[in-house]
Amino acid sequence: MRILVVDPSETNRFYLKLVLEKNGYDVLFASNGLDAYQMFESEPVDLVISELTLPFMSAYDLVEKIKSNSSNQMIPVFIVTNEVSSEAIQKALEVGADDFLQKPYSEQLFLAKILSLLRMKQLTTELYKSNQTISSLHKNLELEHRSAERIFEKFVHGPGKLVPGLETHIKPASIFNGDVFLSTVMPSGSVLVLLGDFTGHGLPAAIGAIPVAEVFYSMVRRGRTPSEVLSVINSKLKEILPTHIFFSCIMVKIQPDRKLVSIFNAGMQPIIKFNTLKREAEEYPSSSPPLGILDTNEMSLNFLRIEVEPKDCFFLYTDGIVEVMDTDRKMFGVERLVEEISSRNNPTINDLVESAKTFSAEPLFEDDVTIIKLSMDEILSESKQKLMKSSNIEIKPATQWRLTFDFCHKNIRVNGNPTEGVVDAIMVMQPLISFKEDLYLVISELYANAVEHGLLKLDSSIKDQPDGFSKFNELKNKRLSTLEDGKITIYVRQMPKGLHSGEIEIRVSHSFSESGNDESCAKQLTTEDKENAFSGRGLLLVRALCKSLALDLDNATATAIFAWQQPEVLNEA
Repeated sequence: MRILVVDPSETNRFYLKLVLEKNGYDVLFASNGLDAYQMFESEPVDLVISELTLPFMSAYDLVEKIKSNSSNQMIPVFIVTNEVSSEAIQKALEVGADDFLQKPYSEQLFLAKILSLLRMKQLTTELYKSNQTISSLHKNLELEHRSAERIFEKFVHGPGKLVPGLETHIKPASIFNGDVFLSTVMPSGSVLVLLGDFTGHGLPAAIGAIPVAEVFYSMVRRGRTPSEVLSVINSKLKEILPTHIFFSCIMVKIQPDRKLVSIFNAGMQPIIKFNTLKREAEEYPSSSPPLGILDTNEMSLNFLRIEVEPKDCFFLYTDGIVEVMDTDRKMFGVERLVEEISSRNNPTINDLVESAKTFSAEPLFEDDVTIIKLSMDEILSESKQKLMKSSNIEIKPATQWRLTFDFCHKNIRVNGNPTEGVVDAIMVMQPLISFKEDLYLVISELYANAVEHGLLKLDSSIKDQPDGFSKFNELKNKRLSTLEDGKITIYVRQMPKGLHSGEIEIRVSHSFSESGNDESCAKQLTTEDKENAFSGRGLLLVRALCKSLALDLDNATATAIFAWQQPEVLNEA
């Protein structure tokens, strides 16, 4: 350790030299303040011992200069003086001196104070190095977080710009967002949005957003239905998430050409529908547990269908805004949010955020806050052709082909509904991604009709009774588990009608190995046009989607003609 001794008395300097060198210190000397400071600048020292009274530069100035020029390290200054004025010693301490000792003093006390000051210097140096290391790590970590955030935002939220009529406020409580908002245009021209909220916030909650986004965009691009998308997301999250993290979400599908909105709410706050003309608000609460908790086969992924008008808008939001608290620890709440929406002719997202901020006791929201507004007037005014073009659909010329599928009773009993595989096979023959969902609905309904009323001999009038749907499904599962005979045949044939148009004949029939047609099935098929009944809506949907539907009661066969034509705007693209 090197010590700089500053004292105008040669006797004092000689004495300190003997004491310090005897105890293993390397000693430098200066007789005045100016020489001492020059030596300090040119020679590294660990401690300065100075008399208070110095020529050429006062001890006060010397202490200030040493302290101001050693900001990156601590150089202790030890005042050893004959001065007896308490004011002078106080001033020295105020300008930065670390300790003092009045003469005469004991050698043991003098050396003890030196050891104490050098120990303090060592601790300060170690602390400074640790702070430097932490600061460097923090900067690197912050840079990595920012880079990851940009990748995360681009990956998760990139395609949202394709969707019309969309107003958003997405504000994470930390760098990473536990709220997930995904939006896109389906190949069919429908708008699909997903708003979700993982348990907690920050990086642990945000990790789940990547597989959700990957499944969402890839499956929509392949023409999968919203229910299929949710099913795969649930299975994926159930597999990878720890038990304490789950995914509450809302999925909304908007079909502009039919003015129809389908909603699914799994553990989220109520969806709010507001008509700006009538000033009426409706709430649609959760109807399912969050994703990532139950196995998919234990969940009901049924969507609620709502007919909409151009003046309708939908508000989707995470619990971050409704759980904002005021100074009395009262929550903002859903009821207040509905009041804020209903009090305005055309409520905006910014209006709601500002209301919540005014209500809040804290300047910043404590949780991730996401609010989405879907304006039907903008979405419904977009042409289906324009929306379909934005989804980058692959167009191939129409070709002639045919496919036949036979499902025996064992397949039907074990595999449930195999129509997804049938539609996938059609997509291989003719990539009709824009019409995949409609084809799936047509084939699924015809297949379900053949199974339920043909093979299982169920009567749809059961659904008209109280708890009719649950009774119908219970009876269906019971008969399906004991099914020992029967076959469903699905025949599909395409007839080209132009370069980018065609008609697909879909023929679904059922038969038994020991007996022919069944009278109860024939009766059922002839009563499927009761529009006001709970039953029969499946074939009504098929008729709406197809060019024609014919029921051959003698041969237990339903034949639908599905006509398709790619919009000209796609062909030109």
